Amino acid sequence: MSEKDRLSVFPSRMALQQMKMRLKGAQKGHSLLKRKADALTLRFRQILSKIIETKNLVGEIMKEAAFSLAEANFAAGDIR
Repeated sequence: MSEKDRLSVFPSRMALQQMKMRLKGAQKGHSLLKRKADALTLRFRQILSKIIETKNLVGEIMKEAAFSLAEANFAAGDIR
């Protein structure tokens, strides 16, 4: 550990209490950030699955539309 990473703390019971509170706050903050990241990952996966589902649906609709256009061209000749 380098010198700049260390905090200069006077060795007293009050300083010990303050360091314990800082450690507890940092651990709680880390835990909250981890929970938030997990929730965002879950939401991202839900959105991604919805996008894939919609993409597949659009592909099916486009296939059906192309087939209908081919049927119309065959039945009526060139529409233009």
